[in-house]
Amino acid sequence: MFEEVCSWKNHDIIIGIIVVLRRIRKETKVSKSYKKDIRKLLIESKKAVTMIYNYDIHGLLKVKSNFAIPFLHSSFLVPKMEEAADIEVYIDNSKINLDDLTPIGLRIFYSNDRFVHKCKFFLDTHLEIKECGKKLSLRFNKLYKQFRKPLEYFLAFFQMKLLEKGFALLHAACVSKNHEGLIFPAFSDTGKTTTALQFVNIGYKLLGDDMIITNGTKVLSFPTPMKKVLLRPFETVPLLRKLVIRKDVNPPIVSETIPKKIFFLMKGKENKITKIGKKDFSEKMNIMTESACSLFPFPKGVMLAYYFVRGIKLEKYLTERKKIISKLAENCQIWVVTAKESKAFFRLIKEELNVN
Repeated sequence: MFEEVCSWKNHDIIIGIIVVLRRIRKETKVSKSYKKDIRKLLIESKKAVTMIYNYDIHGLLKVKSNFAIPFLHSSFLVPKMEEAADIEVYIDNSKINLDDLTPIGLRIFYSNDRFVHKCKFFLDTHLEIKECGKKLSLRFNKLYKQFRKPLEYFLAFFQMKLLEKGFALLHAACVSKNHEGLIFPAFSDTGKTTTALQFVNIGYKLLGDDMIITNGTKVLSFPTPMKKVLLRPFETVPLLRKLVIRKDVNPPIVSETIPKKIFFLMKGKENKITKIGKKDFSEKMNIMTESACSLFPFPKGVMLAYYFVRGIKLEKYLTERKKIISKLAENCQIWVVTAKESKAFFRLIKEELNVN
């Protein structure tokens, strides 16, 4: 099913294309003039059509964009939103007027409700952040995206909005069976996805293979487009180890579960599973989440400048995330699982759980 949500600005152009295509079907030979007509109509239709993506993340946050955000799953798409989006993200070729803005260095400019970063002084590469109450809008051009990673700024704002509502985004996989969740925190390329998919194969359902949302007492799904690793031909070669062969997978997804057990996955020289203290886990989880879902995305100067001019107290957000992780730890049994290969995590956890 095609789940993208569209809004059409000009119906006449679309109808014109359909009429021309119907004529072509009736013709045995297609003239050059018809081909030119089709090309012109397609060009005009691209200008007239705007793809709008409306995301509703468990009723907690609403996001609107004119492109598909890679880490927001299609299951969050809705036809329309009754209320204004919490965050809007747009990529376009709009021009930026700096006349009413105050410069603060680092090619950063701001006013009461606008914040602009021009990352190259000799090119029109810009990011603009606008505020309207508690609503936020990010707008950047294609050139800016080539030099920076504006979606990492979006992810920082996304997390802040969640934390304001008592939820945190954590870097972990999660599966569930009979409303009981197993959480697998790990650094990237350790084996979260592999382990989660192995549990899916024995009847568990997925909530996320890379990130999850939690308030400490329940876990909400945050699936991302999944690709299973089939082969790592250059795993022992430092410069080439990221070259892997993958395939798309679409496992069954459940939206919510109660966390019961946490298995912290780590690569090591031997295969073993041991219990870990809740305080030790909380500290490790905080560090790992910040490394993967940072409130200070690179380059840090841009976001720090934004926090500075807006008077944002970062300690409030960091403290809230620590509280949520500590609450999660209190509600779960926790183990550290060490394995030589990612495939071994599943076997070790399965033996600990004593499941078939």
